[in-house]
Amino acid sequence: MLVLDFGCGQAKTPGSVGMDLYPGDGVDVVHDFNVFPYPFEADTFDEIVCNSSLEHVGDFMRTVVELHRVAKPNALVKVSAPHFSGPDAYRDPTHKTFFAYTTFNFFAEGGSYRSDSTGLFRVERRMFGVPRKTGLIKSVLKNFFNRMPDLYETHLCWIFPAKTIYYELRALK
Repeated sequence: MLVLDFGCGQAKTPGSVGMDLYPGDGVDVVHDFNVFPYPFEADTFDEIVCNSSLEHVGDFMRTVVELHRVAKPNALVKVSAPHFSGPDAYRDPTHKTFFAYTTFNFFAEGGSYRSDSTGLFRVERRMFGVPRKTGLIKSVLKNFFNRMPDLYETHLCWIFPAKTIYYELRALK
């Protein structure tokens, strides 16, 4: 299985091809994310990992389309990004995109938006926070918020901010 760690920095996913803007340990491909196309053939990767990287790209829409291009059919794209309500979303001046529960609906099959980019992915999973164990109170709140995402983002996220949001997208080709 071939995995692309998009924006790997110094913490590359073990066994993956690490791509980053800056050279460093674990970076296999140095490439500016805002230069298209990326230096990979179409349908190359079985999985793409984007850990705190998509919020930094200059052209988010084109980047997602490009990641779809290099993903194999049925590839899994895992995205972890700062949620718009979390303090890290705005602290970093290099962040250009802010993420909500429905951000990837634009690219999803059957989504409410219509564009050339509609239908590239199926959203298989999304959740406030990341999929790992937390304390009991945080776990209960996270489960509640994930069951009612619209209520959470409309009324509660400024009281109980989500640090991150996580998505799993399946490439449709």
